[in-house]
Amino acid sequence: MRKNLTAYLFFLVAILAAGCSSSPDGKVMKKFMSNEIVFPSSLVRIEGRQEKHPDLTVPAVRLIIYVDSLQCSSCHLNRMPQYSKYASLGNLYPDFEVVGIIWPNAESSETIAADVAHRSFPFDIFIDEDGSFGAANPSMPKNRDSHCFLLGTDFRPILVGDPASTKGKEMLLDKTLYSIYGGK
Repeated sequence: MRKNLTAYLFFLVAILAAGCSSSPDGKVMKKFMSNEIVFPSSLVRIEGRQEKHPDLTVPAVRLIIYVDSLQCSSCHLNRMPQYSKYASLGNLYPDFEVVGIIWPNAESSETIAADVAHRSFPFDIFIDEDGSFGAANPSMPKNRDSHCFLLGTDFRPILVGDPASTKGKEMLLDKTLYSIYGGK
């Protein structure tokens, strides 16, 4: 009975996945995940409180948290501490980094860099003053949950979705990192 239930659930997930990849959202996600993410040189680093600071031109496994100008920059900045627990995974997985990128909205553009520096996060945050990150990555989905993604060493997204939004996505991040680093 248990084997039948497992087989049924696997079959159901396979059907749903196949249906999603042919939907408009599935096609957008597939295109996004097939493109390399570009980090413009105009991004301004606000260093967090860690010993090693990421060089975005060097391949690494990174959790990218992108906040565009349509979002409330200061509101999202207040939620940034929830990603601190992911930054600590760098102790377990040597080349893993968390990187925040904020494109401030007009109301917060003058104060956001000072606000970030004052908070001293355990990961670096880059300020995208002119929206060049979004412009350099036009395949990025509009869905804000998709603005958080795990980047592989080939600069392509390998997992999309905010792990801080649900326990399931957090578990998926854990399993993905575990598989990338060979179960270390």
